[in-house]
This record gives sequence, C-alpha cells and structure tokens, in this order.
Amino acid sequence: MSRTLQFTLSGLSCNHCVSQVKKILEQRSDVTSAQVKMDHATVVSTAAPEVLIDVISDEGYHAHLDD
Repeated sequence: MSRTLQFTLSGLSCNHCVSQVKKILEQRSDVTSAQVKMDHATVVSTAAPEVLIDVISDEGYHAHLDD
C-alpha cells in the first residue's frame, strides 16, 4: 500500500541537486511520485522510509523523515 512520506532534505545547493534527487526517486518501481524542493520532499511510495533515506544518502545528500 502506498503512503505519502515527508522528508526534510539538506545538502541540496542548486536546481541540479533537486533534479538529481527527484530523478533517483522516480526511477524506483516502488515510488509513484516525488516532489522535491531544496529543503524538503514529498514522496508517494510503498518503500520503507529508511530505504528512501538510504537512496538519497547514496547520492551525497541528507534526508530525515518528518514526524
């Protein structure tokens, strides 16, 4: 079941960074949609939040699941 996840992001300094995070999230089969801004992201996904945090971290950025 898909759910909407909100993340606080850091380490994104330009539009290329935003595009890169959006691209890596949307390439995943378990992500339905991703809206990414410099400081936050909204992701609709069936993946566990920790998995998406790891994906973002692997690209050199930081993500934290909002409460």
